Amino acid sequence: MVFQGVLNILQYLPMSNIPPLTALRAFEAAVRLGGFARAAAELNVSTSAVSHQIRGLEESLGARLLERSTGLGGIRLTPAGASLLPAASGALSLLEEACAQIKGVARRLTVSANVPFSTMWLARRLAEFSASHPDTPLNAIIQDGEPDFSGHAIDLAVVHVPERALRPDDVVLLREDVFPVCSPELHPFASKAVCRCRLLQEVHENAPEIDWRSWSGEFGLPDDFETKIVRYSSFSQVIGAAVGGAGLALGRSPLIDPELRSGRLVRLFPVLSRPASWRFVLRRGPTRRHRMLDTLIEFLRAEATAHGDV
Repeated sequence: MVFQGVLNILQYLPMSNIPPLTALRAFEAAVRLGGFARAAAELNVSTSAVSHQIRGLEESLGARLLERSTGLGGIRLTPAGASLLPAASGALSLLEEACAQIKGVARRLTVSANVPFSTMWLARRLAEFSASHPDTPLNAIIQDGEPDFSGHAIDLAVVHVPERALRPDDVVLLREDVFPVCSPELHPFASKAVCRCRLLQEVHENAPEIDWRSWSGEFGLPDDFETKIVRYSSFSQVIGAAVGGAGLALGRSPLIDPELRSGRLVRLFPVLSRPASWRFVLRRGPTRRHRMLDTLIEFLRAEATAHGDV
């Protein structure tokens, strides 16, 4: 299957039109790593050799592929370079995988996500996927915000984005609901006196549903209620504090569903809930083409659908 993929890329090109593999490797590495020096270090050649190989590639194609920033050492793709990169990277990735299979070494499938999603939803499911596909090594890394596909060789990123910022190629994985939660020990008191409870809040821009100020009307909170808020930089911290009985939190389902099922957290009021304005979406790496990527995407979407999270 892998060999066929390589052939599909190459069979329509006359051999005289295919540039040297070393030049394509230098071009792909320079773009992926963001500079000639880093590409040279990865390829174990000199920086001048990388520059020479890319210059020769440009001459053979009759087009400038990269714009160089002389002062900062950075590079930028031209339209021609942007057109070549996916094909070059895809072909090299397929060749890498084919050679790895011959050697009996499978290429890793790398997935990135932020800390809360990784620890509360993704990690267990990646382990289950690995158990079903033991010949596919998995690598899970933590990244907040926009994923660095090139620098970390990411095949698939799970990104938390506002609904208004969805891209055409984003695959929505999870839609969340937000509602107040607390430990079962705190619940009898909290359900009767929210205004006297410590409030636990995640610091998150442009997400009013997880800001206690937007819930003050439901609970009749006093004017000075913000003095009772403890703010955390991560949702994982908020939930850890809530499980420990430190106060009320605005939980995000399905991330907290395991805590609800186990009884470590309970909903303050069963019918009080709001839809979240952000989504967890899947984004493919723009250049990497792992043979098991589609299988993993199908698995994650099936998991989300099975639990009613989509």
